[in-house]
Amino acid sequence: MNILLTADPHLGHKNIAKFRTYVDSSEQNTELFMDEWETRVTKRTRVIFLGDVVFDRDLIEPFKKLRGEKVLVAGNHDHEKLKTRDLAEMFIEIYGITKYKKFWLSHAPIHPYELRGSMNVHGHVHDKTILKYPRCWPMANPADLNYINISQDVIYKETGSIFVSLDQLREIAAIRKRK
Repeated sequence: MNILLTADPHLGHKNIAKFRTYVDSSEQNTELFMDEWETRVTKRTRVIFLGDVVFDRDLIEPFKKLRGEKVLVAGNHDHEKLKTRDLAEMFIEIYGITKYKKFWLSHAPIHPYELRGSMNVHGHVHDKTILKYPRCWPMANPADLNYINISQDVIYKETGSIFVSLDQLREIAAIRKRK
């Protein structure tokens, strides 16, 4: 089974173009998502969403019909915008946080004490970076390499894709462990 991950699709978010520079409208954001889904996802693909998926109830039915298995690690907007029953119809599994293949998967970054030797794959902060020393001046503060932000705002700019594969995550982790 092919594994893809993504965070913060914000499908149907009316003001997404104010925050996401590579789209001009909510409709374009949804079209980009649907086009890439059709290209990359097969019935044997499992897509793990790290939160903030659907903002518009009109997109529930089209989303449910997308092929592949859909797993949700819930974000701060998922229960705000949809009912638990809606989410249960859209996803085969739903988590608050989970460990998968030696990675902590969460919507928001988890506390550094909870990493316990693993890396945290997350979204939520969009194009921001988790800093190694949170209370220090940002200009002289390196990124904390234990956090991998896969928000669509980051991965689309870096890769031209809204998805990251499990193999890509493993490559990123291997590079960061060498540093």
